[in-house]
Amino acid sequence: MKLLVVDDEMAMANAIRDNLEYEGFQIDCAYGGQQALDRLLAEKYRLVVLDVMMPDLDGFQVLEQVRANNDHTPVIFLTARSTEADKLRGLGLGADDYVVKPFSILELVARVKAVLNRTAPQAEIKSLQLGDVRIDFMKLTVESGGQTEELGRYEADILRLLASEPGRVFSRTDILDQVWGMAAFPTNRTIDNHIVKLRQKIEPAPKEPRYILSIYGKGYKLFPTA
Repeated sequence: MKLLVVDDEMAMANAIRDNLEYEGFQIDCAYGGQQALDRLLAEKYRLVVLDVMMPDLDGFQVLEQVRANNDHTPVIFLTARSTEADKLRGLGLGADDYVVKPFSILELVARVKAVLNRTAPQAEIKSLQLGDVRIDFMKLTVESGGQTEELGRYEADILRLLASEPGRVFSRTDILDQVWGMAAFPTNRTIDNHIVKLRQKIEPAPKEPRYILSIYGKGYKLFPTA
């Protein structure tokens, strides 16, 4: 699994490289924005650790050009710019996480592993049948009794996650991490609100759910029945 580390401070880039290689990753380094962009256009990486403040092309510009090229390689920004506006800009450009300097290398390694886990290629679930209810994840619709209702993006992502392992209890932390990502700002209440909306769309009796079950103190699981 090859990752790209980008930082114009060579000592910083090499230190990150050494720690990630110790974890078993194969690492390339780029020491400037243009060099990083050239590498990303020429080679496929599983993830990029990308510094923001660089003298030629900054990290925002690099990511903007990469995304414009329809490249969705996961990116973790690494920067001393810690304002909420900077974070929102980075996330808005399509970054997957945002680590502020100075940082713990153990935290960075943990975030790298979390993003890799969250973005790992999986067999895509295109549809789901729950009793008389059919969920189409491609169209983002719920069909029941001849009626069709739209499914919100996060509602679909939560349901797809639960359906990926029926019977497994997903904690709220699991759902936050895998649906929204570590760098986003939702709360446990956000998840509960989306679950309520999902139940209203797919449950015969939303207040007595048959499919999306709450496990007290642990989280939610999907219990599909014919």
